Amino acid sequence: MKKQGFTLVELLIVIAVIGIVAAIAIPNLLTAVQKGKQKATMGDMKTLGNGIESYMTDMAMAPGGGTATLVADLEPYMGPFYTKKLVTRDAWGESFHYVSGALGLEQDLYSIISYGRDNMATAIDPANSNYLVTTLDAFKNDICFSNGSFTYVPRIK
Repeated sequence: MKKQGFTLVELLIVIAVIGIVAAIAIPNLLTAVQKGKQKATMGDMKTLGNGIESYMTDMAMAPGGGTATLVADLEPYMGPFYTKKLVTRDAWGESFHYVSGALGLEQDLYSIISYGRDNMATAIDPANSNYLVTTLDAFKNDICFSNGSFTYVPRIK
C-alpha cells in the first residue's frame, strides 16, 4: 500500500478551522490584555490613594496644596515614607493626573485620574459612577479615584 499525503480539500478545511479559531480567540485575547491593564491601573491608583491617606493622617491636608498636577510632582511630599515607590504612570504608560483640594475647607480632598488607553479626558456623567466594558473601545474611558474610593470606574460583573 502506498501512503498518500493530505488532499487539497483536507488542507483547506484545516486552514478554515484554524482561521475560525483565530477569529474567535484574538479579540478575546486583546480584551483580556486591556482588562489586565485596567485592573493594574486601578490597583496602582488604590496604592497611591493609601499613601495620600497616610500623608493626610500626619499632615491634616492632601499633598500639593490645591494644585492640579501630575502624580510625579508629589515625590517631594510622598517620598519613600508614604509609598515605597511612587507609581507615576498607568498600565498604558501614561501619567496619572492628580488634583487636590484648595487650602481651607477642602484641603483634605484629592483625586487621582487615569485617562485610560487613549490618554484623553472624557466627559464624566455625574449620574453614573461606573460604566460597562463591553468593547475594546470602552478601555478609553477615564478611571477616577477620589478621597479613598473609586468615583468613576468600570463596572465589575
